[in-house]
Amino acid sequence: MRRVTRHDLTCIMLIWLPAMIAAGLIAAGVESALVLSIAGIAAGVATWAYFAFVARERAAWMNNLDAIVTGLWNALGEPAPQRREGDARDRAAWLVESLERASSPLATRAAQAAADKANLRSIYDAGRSPSFVTDTAGKVVIANTAAGSFFSRPSLVGRSIEDLFTHAEVIGQHAAALAGETRVAQVRLSRPEGLKIFQVIAAPLALQLVSQRGESSQARGAVLTLRDVTDLALAVQLKTDFVANASHELRTPLSSIRAAVETLADGAWDEPPMRERLARMISGNVARLEEMVRDLLDLSRLESPDAPVIIEPVSLRETIDSLTESFAGVCAERHLEVVPEFAGGIDTIDSDRKLLTLVLRNLIDNATKFAYEGTPVRVRVDAIDLASPASPSRREGVRIEVIDRGVGIPLGHQQRVFERFYQVDPSRAGFTARRGTGLGLAIVKHALKALGGTIQVESVWKEGTRMIVELPVQARAETPQPASAS
Repeated sequence: MRRVTRHDLTCIMLIWLPAMIAAGLIAAGVESALVLSIAGIAAGVATWAYFAFVARERAAWMNNLDAIVTGLWNALGEPAPQRREGDARDRAAWLVESLERASSPLATRAAQAAADKANLRSIYDAGRSPSFVTDTAGKVVIANTAAGSFFSRPSLVGRSIEDLFTHAEVIGQHAAALAGETRVAQVRLSRPEGLKIFQVIAAPLALQLVSQRGESSQARGAVLTLRDVTDLALAVQLKTDFVANASHELRTPLSSIRAAVETLADGAWDEPPMRERLARMISGNVARLEEMVRDLLDLSRLESPDAPVIIEPVSLRETIDSLTESFAGVCAERHLEVVPEFAGGIDTIDSDRKLLTLVLRNLIDNATKFAYEGTPVRVRVDAIDLASPASPSRREGVRIEVIDRGVGIPLGHQQRVFERFYQVDPSRAGFTARRGTGLGLAIVKHALKALGGTIQVESVWKEGTRMIVELPVQARAETPQPASAS
């Protein structure tokens, strides 16, 4: 039901007051002429009162409009046009002119505000880390595109924090952020690609809310951001494990050398058999330390981002023949034979000579360590066609296989042999005279990554091992990136 305004009351008075006065006079027996006179006077008074009321209302309305226009120009940061002195018509013309002049900067500012809002949204959506904002009730009010993809939902607005996470730690972080605290923690989350480690950052936020009536208010909220730190966490863990393993591997030969020296100092020097035995022990451990230091330096160079890859023509036959000569002593000791086999008629490839030699040396060294005595170590070279998901077009490549007949690698260990310092239990090999450093295959993996190649292992326990290397015939000269894996 519409409210009765002062304007409505004025209209009622103007219409009904003269009629009511006339009706009252007639009822009292007053002559009609006098009645008409009094009614006319009443009508005149009512008309005057109405126009006086309208004039006052219009003046008040015009004053309010003046204040609105002045406030509008103040909001624009510019002085209002000078107001004209004159009658109501001049004043109305000034108001119209002021509003027309203000419309242009208002439209510009409105367009700029819309563009700023769109730009901010684009910047927010460009972030690769999932991020979203919740209100006091824990409902999502804003979310970026990465957050929608992370939760596999086109829109997160209206979802509660409990719907998105089942981890008590994340929910606790959110509650702390609503209370005004900033919390940062690492959380393991199960993803379709496997278990991932995320850094969850929860921070308090002041939200500006607008009601349906257009009233603005401020409320407390929280913003949550998830950063995938899996690679970083693994790299830190890898570094920690590497230092621990290296310390352990260096401590073992050093302890043996120290014990031998102390035994010699305690009187064993005068016993020739014991002296010779301890001398061989010291010599063997020194050789092991030298080998470990060499492998550590090789691994360090391969992981350096500044390590260059020098591409030049390399003869596979000459490289393999040179390595065969270097292993002649070991082969004679264990009655082994390194047998090169060139099946595909390929010899020269464009590659890094040092890295390729490093790869073949470590693979042949492993084969001579774990092959049965009196068996051959075959190094087979074949020409192949290479193809990868990144480059479906086939290109010329070479496959180098180092094959031994030996103790082999148990199936459960085959993927771990490329980790640094990882070694299959030496007791399974039946001998420990040439125990390695545990770095050889890690070096091979990193060197092949720098050359754009790959390596696979095929092994049967107690029967032998086949190491399969595939390389492009024409490698690109690129600086290798630091490895984040083993």
